[in-house]
This record gives sequence, structure tokens and C-alpha cells, in this order.
Amino acid sequence: MTSRRIFLKGVGIFAAALVSLAGCVGPGSGQAPGSTGERPLRVAVFVDKGARNCGVFRWLEITTRMKDAVATPVDGAAVRAGALDAADVLVMPGGSSVTEAKTLGAEGREKVKDFIRQGGGYVGTCAGCCLLMEPANHHPDMLHLIPFKFGPSGGKADMSIAFNERATALAGIKKGKVSVRYSEGPVLLPSTPVEGANIEVVATYDSDLNSMGEKERPSRAGCAAAVAGTYGKGRLFVFAVHPEYDEDDHFLLKGAFRYVTGRKVFEWDYPQRRRGQLVVGFMCDDSFGVETARLIQRLVTNGEFDVVPLNKKEVESGGLRNVDAVLAPDGVGAAVLKASLGGDNAGRTKEFLARGGRVFAWGCAAEVAGKLKLGVTGVADAEAALAALRVFAAEPVPAPAQIPAKVAKPLRAGIYQDPKNSNVIIARMLAFAPEYELKFLSPKDYVNGGLDTIDLIVQPGGGCTSQYKALGEKGAEALKRFVLNGGKYYGVCAGAFMALQQSLPNRPRLGLAPFKGDDPAHYRGSAPIKVKFTEEGQKALAGVGKSRTVVYAGGPALVPGKPVADSDIKILGSYAGRKISTTNGKPVEDMLGKGAFAGGRAGKGKVFISCPHPEFEEKNHDIVRSGIKYLTGVAPSPVYLNRTRGALALRYRSSDKASAEFLFGTLLRDSRFYVWPGKNAGMLAHLDAVVLTDKTDADEAKEMNAFIARGGRVVAVCDTPEKRKAAELLKGAVVVETYGDVIAALLK
Repeated sequence: MTSRRIFLKGVGIFAAALVSLAGCVGPGSGQAPGSTGERPLRVAVFVDKGARNCGVFRWLEITTRMKDAVATPVDGAAVRAGALDAADVLVMPGGSSVTEAKTLGAEGREKVKDFIRQGGGYVGTCAGCCLLMEPANHHPDMLHLIPFKFGPSGGKADMSIAFNERATALAGIKKGKVSVRYSEGPVLLPSTPVEGANIEVVATYDSDLNSMGEKERPSRAGCAAAVAGTYGKGRLFVFAVHPEYDEDDHFLLKGAFRYVTGRKVFEWDYPQRRRGQLVVGFMCDDSFGVETARLIQRLVTNGEFDVVPLNKKEVESGGLRNVDAVLAPDGVGAAVLKASLGGDNAGRTKEFLARGGRVFAWGCAAEVAGKLKLGVTGVADAEAALAALRVFAAEPVPAPAQIPAKVAKPLRAGIYQDPKNSNVIIARMLAFAPEYELKFLSPKDYVNGGLDTIDLIVQPGGGCTSQYKALGEKGAEALKRFVLNGGKYYGVCAGAFMALQQSLPNRPRLGLAPFKGDDPAHYRGSAPIKVKFTEEGQKALAGVGKSRTVVYAGGPALVPGKPVADSDIKILGSYAGRKISTTNGKPVEDMLGKGAFAGGRAGKGKVFISCPHPEFEEKNHDIVRSGIKYLTGVAPSPVYLNRTRGALALRYRSSDKASAEFLFGTLLRDSRFYVWPGKNAGMLAHLDAVVLTDKTDADEAKEMNAFIARGGRVVAVCDTPEKRKAAELLKGAVVVETYGDVIAALLK
């Protein structure tokens, strides 16, 4: 350990001692507006080795912004030195429970047990839940404060969790099902009773997941996913999942805090970004340490920058395109930065820097970044990083990159458009690639000759049955005739279903391929899943390799159907994971070995079927481009739209053909705007504006009105009487009648 690291450990111990003496020193100390009048709650957040990734960032955001509370980051040394003596609640984030236990050490683990035993509160997620479980061969240092042991776990997805009546009675959490982020968390199985503990199951898995392995294992549906109760005089509430990640799930955390503290009300603010703020990505792959945690607390409360967490997966998915600058902090084990910004992500990092982005790194992160020779800016420490960010924010904005001009005779592509589509990413690939000209097709266009003007049709994800009904029998027949007469068909998820044979009553399909989907796929939900490509698939999709992990979202799993005349469509890749059932506990068919990708000739035309969604992650976009090349012989060049510093961050969801044409023909081509890809409610805090193009319902209006009240702008395009009537639910939105008025409304 370097002298600098030893010094930082000393800082953590000294800071804990100060908190112990003063009682309420830290960010947000004193009583916030709307104070209950109670003494501010003292929350200790563990930030040392083992507690890692974006969840720790979220926990620091939540606790630092919590009203009537003081949040203090603590490390293992601080816990051993008595920091918990000055705390009311200990938050133990996710990461690695084995490492958290080792970092605490035997003395620290006993301090945690004694803290709860003597009346302290404990809230833990994922690894923070594991830490309290029964010791096992691979988890020998667990505290065993709850009578549960480890069951089958693994995988990552949003999973359905069912909260019971005890959750309501103890914590005020309404009984019912909630979709919550799951990431390699435990399945809690009953085990040895714990003396002095009275623990109850408050939630169970209402779903199952085994998408990354071929080995069969017991279902987790019905097993405990959250427990709460007492140990000695203290209370604990732990989740096997990650409700801290998404704002929509924070009501679960409020319930947990209500239970462990006995206080009735818990609130924290979601400050709205201000126009012109620099968007800063904070690298969160590994553990932080106290110094870095205190920097995060400053960043999320002082309002100087709009700060979002980043990690390796976010970078792989294109996260650097959404930010202006990146902070790579000193911390515990910052060598993980090598995988986050180097390795397979090195090209993305270099592109980010080349277009004018900046990465500021210090401490061991700077040492690692220097060895990678990526052009990262090394700074002395956190204060120097903040100073460098301020200087960078004042620098002239580089000219935005120009969208490449079209080649002389681009191939003509069309994409089906309706309000339920998930077509934006593939549309963006084709709309801005120089080799292609893109048209959006409404259901009427299929009947009225629109297919005659294109070479390639993309039938996107969304709802296959709704797409078929919208097309009608005439439109569906026109689509089938287009392919059989020589057209090229790219179908993903719902579009993959469309090309198959009918397998369920009242769900007609085109019948282009000799496959059908196993039933009932729509119960499965969404999760990453491993896919293995056949030799023919590796040849057809040059460069994809033998296997990939891709996002699955309710698409088909291909099984043999009836032979199709004048067709030669084969499986190109198969699922190498067994099961996805993340929306509910209803049993589904095993996916292992069933088709995930298929392609080949249909009449005079050609078909490519993509059951999962490789377009959802930038690292898999080569599969999409290779699939298009497989059909047409020409791969679309990778053209990406990056955020221009100072651009207004928008949410925009296309509904009808006119809305899609405005998005791709005008809005995405204007560097003053950046359409943020995030969809969940928590992203609203990082947006300047939202453009609504469809009829507003009551739930959306409630969300938009809260956004407006925090300072965001909503522009509602009301080009029909129905939309104008629905817009009356919006309070303070700017209502326009044509897309030509949107730009002025956004800039007003």
C-alpha cells in the first residue's frame, strides 16, 4: 500500500471520529425545509472494498439527499474504530458480500452485529443481504443474523417480486408485484434459526431466471427475495434485489427506512437538471473509498454539474455518447478502469475523446489510464478534477460531426411504424448510414404500394399480433408477396414472430419460415441471454464469433414447424441459456437449444430473423449490421449521433409516421438537441424537455406534471382533436398543433 493510500485510510478514520464527536457533521446537516422536528437521522453508508458499482453511487445520492438525515460514508477501518456508535442506520450496498466481510474483518463484523443488537437499523441490498445470511463454503464470514442460506442465483434482469401483507404491516409497502433490478443476487432459503432474531419474509420472487447457463437448477419462484425483522433491540430490512437503482422503486427503500427507524415519513429530492449544465459521467465499476464517496456527495448536492453513474456495461451500451466529460476517481481497486475504458471499450473511449469529450482521472485511476495510453487527462486529486471540469465547461464547444452524405444510389429501406414499436435504434442505423435511404411506412402504406418503393423492410419489435391486425389481411399479404417476389425482410422480436408459422389461435403469422415460436413466449419477460452461433451462422454473420450475450425481450424461441415450399431458411444461432420468466412466476418452456437467429431464402427474397434484440447494446450492433449485409450484400456504416456539449437533452417517443419523420428528418439532425435513450422515470431528472407525440393518459400526465413542477419543459404535439382533449391533463405544458412548431417551443 502506498503512503497516499495509507493517508486516505487515516482520513476515513479521522472523519468517523469527527462524526462521533459532533453527532451530525456531514452533507446536508441541520434540518431541511419541511423538517419533522426530530433529530436528523444519522446514516452510515459502507463504501469500502466489496461495496461496488453504480448501486453505491445511487445509495450515496439517496442518503445524501434524504431530508432530516445526515449521510456519512464509512470504510472498514472506520467501522472497527467505532463509527457506528454515531449512527442510527447502516446501509450495506451490493457488490461482493465475501469481500465486504473480509474488509470489515472479524472485529468490524462483530461491531456490525453489536450495532444492530443494541438497537441500530440495517438496510442492505444484494450483497448487503448476503452478508447477514448463514455462512457457507464460499461465504464463510457471513454474520448469520437471519435464518436463511444461499439458494440458486445468477443472471441480471428486471424481475417481478411479490410483496405480501407483512410488508404492508411492517413497512407500509403495498401488497403486490413490483419489477425490480436483479443482479446476481441471492435466493434466500430457510435455514438454521438465529438466537435473538425474529425475521419474516416480506417478499418472494414471482419470477425465475437461468439465462446464462446450460445447467438445470431449481426455480427461484416463490423463494424469499426480501426479509425484515428484529435482531436483539435492532431492526433490519434486506433485499436480494436492487431497488436503489431505479427511482420508480425507491418507495421500497422508504418503506425499509420507515421500518428500521420507526419514523413515518422519508423523502429525498430529485433535483432537475438546469439547461446548459455539463453532463458528467462518474465511473463506478469498483469500490469507492471514503474520499471518493464524499466527492459524490458534493457533486449530487451542489447542482454545479449534472452527474450520472457509468460503468463498463454502460460504456459498452454507448453511455459515453450521452455525456460531456467523465470522472475516473481514485478508489479501492481502480484497476478495473482498464476494462471499463480500455480493452473492448478502448475504441469507444478514443472516439469520445476525439469528438471533444474529456476524461479526468486521478490517483491509481490515473496510473491505470496512463498505461492504457488513451489520452486521458491526469489530475492531482478530486479538487483538481473539479477545477478542470469548470475550465472545460467554459471552453468553446467543438463543431458537431457532420452526418455523412449519401452514396450515389443508396439502397432503399423501409421500417414499419406504429406507437408500440421499438424501432428507433435500427432506424437510426439506417437513416444516417450513407449506404441507405430510410422511409417510415404506416399500415396503409403496405396496402397502397409503399413496399414497391423499397428493397429492404424492417419489421421491428413491439407487438406482433397488433402489427398484423393493423396491417390487416391485405397488408400482411402484400408484405408476404414483397418477400416472395425478391424483397429482403429483417424481422426482430415481434418482426421475428411475424415471419413464422401460426402457433396460437387468433394470432396469425406470415408463414415465411419453417419454424414456429414455442408457447407462451409472452410470459417470459426480458433479460440478457447467451446465444451460440452455428458454423453457418458464423459464416453468414461474419465476425460475430461463436457466441454472444444479447438482450432478450419476449421474442420467440424457434422450434420446427411444417416445411415451407420454395424456402430454405435455417437456424443460424441458438439459445445457450435455459430459462427467462421475469414478468411473473408462470412456468414457461425451456429455451436451451431453440433457435434465436435464422435466415435464408424465401421464394425469390431473403429473410433474417432476430428473436432477441442485439440492437439494444452497442457492443452487439455488428450483429445487426451483419444481418442487414446478409440480406442485401451491403452493411450500413456505423454512424452514431453523439451529444453536443450544451445540447438540450430530450425524451421523444415516436407514435405515428409523421412523428417518426420529424424525429429523423429534423430533430436528430439538429445539434442543439440530444435525444436521450433512457426511458425510465428516473432519467427525467437528467432531461431538459420531453416531446409528447401521442395521446396523453392519466399516468403519463402525472409523471409529466411532476417533471414540469421541477423545472422541466413538456411540448405536446396535438395534431388531432383526441390529443388536444387529452392534453388538458397536462399542467404547464406547451401545446403545439404542428411539428413545425416544436423547435421554437423547445427553445423558448
